[in-house]
Amino acid sequence: MSIWYYISTWLHIAGATFWIGGMLFFPLVLLPAIKNNHERSQLLMATGLKFRFYGYIVLAMMLVTGFLNMYFKDIQFSWKFFNETHYGQLVIIKIILFFSLVLISLTHDLVAGKKILGQMQKEQKAKLKLINRWTGRILLLISLIMVYIGVLLSRIT
Repeated sequence: MSIWYYISTWLHIAGATFWIGGMLFFPLVLLPAIKNNHERSQLLMATGLKFRFYGYIVLAMMLVTGFLNMYFKDIQFSWKFFNETHYGQLVIIKIILFFSLVLISLTHDLVAGKKILGQMQKEQKAKLKLINRWTGRILLLISLIMVYIGVLLSRIT
């Protein structure tokens, strides 16, 4: 393998670490820390917007490095590869999960998140909070499944 493969793989793993670490940071560290803070909404909004900015950069980087990793491993993009090999089937699952993650993340951030931010000045909307909470949990679950598939792919020769 070339040095570029190892750099690409390192960037891919670092991106996954950033993404999952950020998703765990919110419910495990930030939310409990600001639970009784009178500026809770503003802190949550500022932190969420900052994470969203870097999060989408990291997702784009992971998409590019994912395909680069396949290129550096001389994996042929063909129907036969994706349909008839175990490795190819895992890659397809990971790609589907990735695009599902992006769609759910956009929904979480741009639809439910935007609505809930608008309601913070007025009243807390239980339905929107529930949607945001569950989309966040689904994103974390999808991300962890993708890491597991990545481990499987790295172990297949």
